[in-house]
Amino acid sequence: MSAVPGTEMASFREVLERRKAALVSEIEAKLAEARAARVAPDASAETDGGDRAVLDVTSEIDLATASRDIRELRDTEAALDRLAKGTFGLCESCGDAIALGRLRVYPTATRCAPCQSDYERSRGGAQGTSL
Repeated sequence: MSAVPGTEMASFREVLERRKAALVSEIEAKLAEARAARVAPDASAETDGGDRAVLDVTSEIDLATASRDIRELRDTEAALDRLAKGTFGLCESCGDAIALGRLRVYPTATRCAPCQSDYERSRGGAQGTSL
């Protein structure tokens, strides 16, 4: 049973669906940019070592950004799945409700704030974004 009132469910679904669409678009764009950066210089014999280094760094940044966005996309899809299953807003650690304020700021949250703090302490610090 979801901890989120029915009146809020549609709002969370809309926010998550919009974020999912934006992430897919961002991922596709970053991957296309990374591909273009790797292919374009090979077609031109005029690219010097410095230009190549800049393109390599830019490509790596694009790939790192895409990787981060892919993780966020997975979290967003998991939140949508929890909405569909009726478990959205329930802490995966203790089973209590996650505060609505926390969900509004961080709709992909899987733990209530106290359990998230405990989790991060037990893991030696945050492994990703934490709110």
